[in-house]
Amino acid sequence: MKIFKSITPEYLEQLGKQCYEDDRNYPENFSNWYTHIVDFGKFKHANIISNQIFSYEEVKLMQKTDNIKDVDWNTLTDILKPTLFKMERGKLYNIKNGSYSNKFDFQTCVTDKLHLAENLWKINYMSHLYDTQGYTELVVREYIPFDEKSVGTIYNGMPLRTEVRVFYNLDNKCIEYMVDYWDYNYCYKHLTSLNDKVIFNWFHRETFHESTLNYVQSKILEYIDTLQFDDKLQGIWSIDFMYEDSSDDIYLIDMARGFRSAYWNPGKLRESGIDGNV
Repeated sequence: MKIFKSITPEYLEQLGKQCYEDDRNYPENFSNWYTHIVDFGKFKHANIISNQIFSYEEVKLMQKTDNIKDVDWNTLTDILKPTLFKMERGKLYNIKNGSYSNKFDFQTCVTDKLHLAENLWKINYMSHLYDTQGYTELVVREYIPFDEKSVGTIYNGMPLRTEVRVFYNLDNKCIEYMVDYWDYNYCYKHLTSLNDKVIFNWFHRETFHESTLNYVQSKILEYIDTLQFDDKLQGIWSIDFMYEDSSDDIYLIDMARGFRSAYWNPGKLRESGIDGNV
């Protein structure tokens, strides 16, 4: 009984504020790493339309219910006005919260102005289920189109493009190792849709995928020294690059601390004693 008596409204308010501060300081939040890129060099990046940071009071209003039927959409729309003002009617954008995109249901990641509030709510709902953090901010980026005739889609509409995850040492300015983001043995077993499995097998057809992957990795090795960071971001981070074949461009699309990323393997690091936990 003493435990229940200690959970007072004051305690919950204090806990809520602490959770908010923890999320704001979460290194994987977009605003906490993107601003440390000084120069993208020869890599491309989607234009940032908005990176809105929410106040604690705004977050409380946004989290008022976990039932989409009870959401006060007028309140949520008012909170999002600074971002909505920057968006064009009828145009598609790519969105995520600070650290989570809900790509496994890709139809929530791409939105127009009219459906921004609903899709952000859905992203944050799934983010809380997976405890990914990032709910204190919103990222709206330029949508990178694709040729539907030549590019297959999985996860309810996500174009399956060649992607490479690079584990990069920001202290030594060097690549530790690279992996195929869509590694067959790692990804295929997690696909639940039969359609996704068919598309994934087609994507991994023997000669095409291997040759494209090798080409993209060679270009990353060639370009990596043109990518410049300030001296505030430290340690080993994973950097995700996506290849857009129609333009032959390589986009930097995401970053995270290495040890928090899929394919993290300390045994592949160049120097013994480096653990990447920065």
